[in-house]
Amino acid sequence: MLSKFTVQATIPSLLRTHISQPTRYTCLPAFKKSFSPSASSASISSSASACSGRLSGKKCLITGASRGIGRAIAARFAAEDASCVLVGRNVSTIEKVAAELEGKARHQTRAGDVGDRAFWVETAKELKDIDILVNAAGITHSSLLLATKPELVENIYRTNLLGTTWACQVFAKNMVRRKAGCIINVSSLLGVAGGRGSAAYAASKAGILGLTRALAGEMGQSNIRVNAIVPGYIETQMTDENARAQALEAVPAKRFGKPEEIADAAIFLALNEYANNCIINLDGGLSAM
Repeated sequence: MLSKFTVQATIPSLLRTHISQPTRYTCLPAFKKSFSPSASSASISSSASACSGRLSGKKCLITGASRGIGRAIAARFAAEDASCVLVGRNVSTIEKVAAELEGKARHQTRAGDVGDRAFWVETAKELKDIDILVNAAGITHSSLLLATKPELVENIYRTNLLGTTWACQVFAKNMVRRKAGCIINVSSLLGVAGGRGSAAYAASKAGILGLTRALAGEMGQSNIRVNAIVPGYIETQMTDENARAQALEAVPAKRFGKPEEIADAAIFLALNEYANNCIINLDGGLSAM
């Protein structure tokens, strides 16, 4: 029997991802904690067979780091000896992820509402030296717009688009002052292609692409690079097997991507200093169909 998993950045006409509990980020008073790598803890392994410490000395903040793509990016960056700040909505979950990271650097956590600008202002007061910002937090819901409750639409925009916008705005100020920085935003194939039952989600992810392109032009002269990754179907945790089979049939590669493959793209964007306004599609060829 096929195992169940979630498909991140789904196409709702094939997959219906339901939020079983309120999807708003829990508003917490900038919870924070520091972690050092521990040989006794079970580590999260990266997809790289050998890491060379290419992000040593860099401080990276990753939202949505408690699971899926965000967690894989955090693991990959940590394996390259980056000092990671993991942002998520659940204190205990984000602490556990931080404790399992590999690498030589110390890591920190912040728990709060990414859609709340005040959360970012307070966080930036304590973290003025972020070198790489990764916006991977996001929520999705599959339903026709006419059947979607207004508060759910607002929550999707608040988390996906406003959360990314506020993080960019707040941390870019220090990047401009330092004349250095890298921002990586995670969008979705739905932001490019749309899809039935995905109006709010698709709009929020399309907005992230527009934001990325605008900021690449605005901040390029300040030596700040702003890029985006556009995932298609990505294995995470949770959906039914019939939907999985239909989705696999639609993807030319006949498989879903792995979060670690998205993390590899994030490493490329973090290290390639000529990459600005770079939009990387990772969808197994689905966007060509």
